[in-house]
Amino acid sequence: MVNFISRFVMSVSGYVATVVLTRTLGQEQYGTYVVALSILAWVAMAGKLGLPRAIQKRVSENTTGNFVLSGAIVQFGLYVIIVVALLLCRPYLNEFIGIDATWFLVAMLGSQLALSFVQKVLDGQHLVHVSSLLSPVEWTCRSLIQVLLVLSGFRIVGAFVGYVIGALVAAALGTYFMTIPRTRPTRREFVRLKSYAQFSWLSSIKNRTFMSMDTIILAVFVSNSLIAVYEVAWNLASLFAIFGVSISQTLFPEISKISSEEGSRGEIAGLLRVSLAYSGLFIIPGLVGSALVGDVILTIYGPGFETGYYILLVLTFARLLYGYMRQFLNTIDAIDRPDLTFAVNAVFVVTNLVLNVVLTWQFGWYGAAAATTLSSGLGLVLGYYYATQVVDVTVPVAEISKQCFAAVVMAAVVLLGRLVIGNSLPIVIGLVGLGATVYFLVLLGLSEEFRTTVRDNLPFALPSLVSE
Repeated sequence: MVNFISRFVMSVSGYVATVVLTRTLGQEQYGTYVVALSILAWVAMAGKLGLPRAIQKRVSENTTGNFVLSGAIVQFGLYVIIVVALLLCRPYLNEFIGIDATWFLVAMLGSQLALSFVQKVLDGQHLVHVSSLLSPVEWTCRSLIQVLLVLSGFRIVGAFVGYVIGALVAAALGTYFMTIPRTRPTRREFVRLKSYAQFSWLSSIKNRTFMSMDTIILAVFVSNSLIAVYEVAWNLASLFAIFGVSISQTLFPEISKISSEEGSRGEIAGLLRVSLAYSGLFIIPGLVGSALVGDVILTIYGPGFETGYYILLVLTFARLLYGYMRQFLNTIDAIDRPDLTFAVNAVFVVTNLVLNVVLTWQFGWYGAAAATTLSSGLGLVLGYYYATQVVDVTVPVAEISKQCFAAVVMAAVVLLGRLVIGNSLPIVIGLVGLGATVYFLVLLGLSEEFRTTVRDNLPFALPSLVSE
């Protein structure tokens, strides 16, 4: 819950900043900022090479060894190598982005790698609740500084500076809570990090491919203004998926810890079932809600953004599929079988790249959205197959069906309200709140498991209306 609330706060602050940036910078310059961030994401992936995931895994095992310091040494070495490569490619990068942004990329890369390292160490030390708070700290600081600088006239430079400061503040705060072993790292720590990272590096590529491959390919075929609309639709779709992300991030260190115990397979299977049961808790109604009021909600970002309505629907469905796939692969990784996820990730990356190039070339941004969705569906099938090889998989069909039914009831209420009351933005925002309330009340009434989960995590008793 701490992780989810933290991500929700992060999303809200990011949402406000995005609205300000899109309205102040305009579609073209905001699109340039998005392209720069997409390049940064790929560069950061190259600067990690699976190392953060390996650090999280080894630290979480509670074994002896200084994986914190050894990981920091390797991370710094990778950063230096990437910085040299960026400076050598500076003319080409600036031409692709459209402005001289290489030095900003260097600074943003350093701050982002530092924050990622700190968060993974805290996750591995079973301080997920602390690690989770760093994200809203980063995004809130970033958003405040970006808004202040952009409105002060610094425009896109202010957006870059805010990104760097936000990450550095969060990283510094997280360092305070880290526990660094006093022993000197030995060759054994580096070898064990390598043994995991040599498979997990493709997982970071898979994640980055899903998050921004379409944006990179779109930069070749369409204008930056369309990319801005596409990115806004993607951000909204990602907002619905934050609960599933919280589940996987929270369960990874716990599954990793118990995986070494005898007879732990049953407990792991139970945790996987729980993750699948709640992965779609928010994104299923989010998909239905997007279909009902997404066209109006997109107008918040400014004139022209409502053209991303159908893109929003396709990308939200892609995030739904990817969320379930993430739970399968997260479990496989946690029980120290990154070789299996490596196979899934390889297929996902190749499929996503090929489909993005071909479909974007033929169908523009609709092709990019379709490519992301198709590759997510294939990854889900493969993730399920490999998960069944190492653990007893029970898909909670009944719970997912109840979430779908509650979303249908919500849809009926919202649609009726829109037809009777009207389509203005304030009315639609009110209907969104009403729909969310209806969804959770219906789900509370239908699902005993959901009622139990809510009751166990609330500091007060549920009303008798939803009690057994």
